Amino acid sequence: MFNENIENNFNIEIEESKSENVKTIKIMNYYLHSKYKPLLEAEKIANSSYKKNHLHILFGFGLGYIANAMLEKISDTDRLLIVEPSLKLFKIVGQNSENNELFKDKRVEMFLGTDTSLLEYKLNLYFQEYMGRFTIIQSPNYQKIYPDFFRDVLKISKEKLMMEVINNNTRQMFSLQWQENYISNLYTAFTAYNIEEIKGRLTCPIVIASGGPSLTKQLPLLKKLKNKALIICAGSTVNSLLKEEIYPNLVVTVDGGIANYKHFEKIKIDNIPLVYPLIVHKDIPSNHKGKHVVFNISDVTVMNKLTNDLLSTELGIVQTGHSVANFCFNIALQITSGPICLIGQDLAYTNKQTHALGNQGFTIVDETKEKQRNMFYEEGYYGEDVLTDFIFLGMKSGFEYQMSKLIEKGNSRAIFNCTEGGLRIKGFKQIPFSEFCESYCKIEYSDEIVSLLPNKENSVNWDEFYQRLSDLKNEYNDVVKLASGSLEVLEEVENNNYLFDQESISKLDEFDLELRRILENEFIFYILRPVLFKLQHSHLEIENENEDEMNERIYNKSLILYKGIKEASVQGIEWITILLEKVEKHII
Repeated sequence: MFNENIENNFNIEIEESKSENVKTIKIMNYYLHSKYKPLLEAEKIANSSYKKNHLHILFGFGLGYIANAMLEKISDTDRLLIVEPSLKLFKIVGQNSENNELFKDKRVEMFLGTDTSLLEYKLNLYFQEYMGRFTIIQSPNYQKIYPDFFRDVLKISKEKLMMEVINNNTRQMFSLQWQENYISNLYTAFTAYNIEEIKGRLTCPIVIASGGPSLTKQLPLLKKLKNKALIICAGSTVNSLLKEEIYPNLVVTVDGGIANYKHFEKIKIDNIPLVYPLIVHKDIPSNHKGKHVVFNISDVTVMNKLTNDLLSTELGIVQTGHSVANFCFNIALQITSGPICLIGQDLAYTNKQTHALGNQGFTIVDETKEKQRNMFYEEGYYGEDVLTDFIFLGMKSGFEYQMSKLIEKGNSRAIFNCTEGGLRIKGFKQIPFSEFCESYCKIEYSDEIVSLLPNKENSVNWDEFYQRLSDLKNEYNDVVKLASGSLEVLEEVENNNYLFDQESISKLDEFDLELRRILENEFIFYILRPVLFKLQHSHLEIENENEDEMNERIYNKSLILYKGIKEASVQGIEWITILLEKVEKHII
């Protein structure tokens, strides 16, 4: 972060330009605009930098010439994020009347200062909206005045781009699987416990065991902690624990892919409560005959309301993250007031290993894998450099975000990273696992742990559940009919050289009006969300588009929309039909 004391000593000089009747500005002998023609310079930078349908990050505001030139270029599908590191400079020049229209424009946002955490949060929101479509525009000489902060901006932008690429790939790969999981898991969730029911019920310490390479050395101590701490197992780590005859108190799993199911396929853990969101792979809950605990996740608030309505209860919300361990940490924070520690949370390829011994995913990293996964070195637990990648950095930021929120609230809970290896996680106190055990795990908590999930009577109303699902299926059928009608109209448009005549427009308007009404049903909207996401980023308007190009683009976007809606709805009907058959068996 830039030293504020140095900024206070900035010598800011505003001068008349040599060839244009406007001013230029100089800081620390660096001109932020041309001495001669700052307006012409700004126009050239804007012309060479503008990219349609992009987020434009302008590093340096100066007197606002480049920002105003960009405002002349950007369309309604673009955004301009101005990063101005100097608060002192902005106080002097930012309120000039020439910039009034700029700051009123909804396409423009100003970021002031050098708070990298806040900037990271802001970029994360924009990168989700633009799916990684961004460009960085450098105002002259700003990177010389703020070299460290400029490197931070580049680094954060690259990391956020990589995270969004990973997220988008996951989104595309698993979108249908997640939807099928969700509908199928409604069945087990209907009779399960939920996080809201068990919130704040414990005072005992909690150990969260993850499957990083450093877990191996902690297993002997972990084995001695039975009933002296509640052990939460993060996902596939259960394989490593069971091989050492360590039986955790809760197993948390969140991944919706088939690879996650493979971790659980051949093990029997019916005696260990299973904790999961409804997007987890459907075969994991359906094959688990023990106690279940379900929860909503924080980044799908619309869907959470619908889930609560369908299940007639408040499930409670768990903070999402890039790894199952991020979920585990938030669950631990919610259910105990006692101390919490992480073990096996390397977030790195410690000793060139991917996982702890005994984990099904265990492999050794060679040079080929290093290059394939774009690995790099970051600060480690002991201050050394350790090998990691962008996926691990995403998990690390999840822990640090939760800790930052606790610190903001003035929370002084005893929370430790006892991994003794891997990456350093900011905000966590670091002590050896042996010290944690000696300090906090001295007495037995067996009665408290057992009372977390007491046996309960099954008093659920299957009839009402069946009726709600039947109503949902009927609305899906209506969507299929409307989408089919729209596709017939589009076929006529294609045969007419993509020309939308008044008759076709009227028919589509009629179908759209009814579709919008049905899509007010949040469940259907959620199931169709991948279609709408694809539509948002497909067949974008091109510069200087003529009428024929516009008609063909609108046709292609409409085709994606209605085909996607129909296919997703037909698939949804199949899944709900299977669920209804299961529920029907409980109706007398």
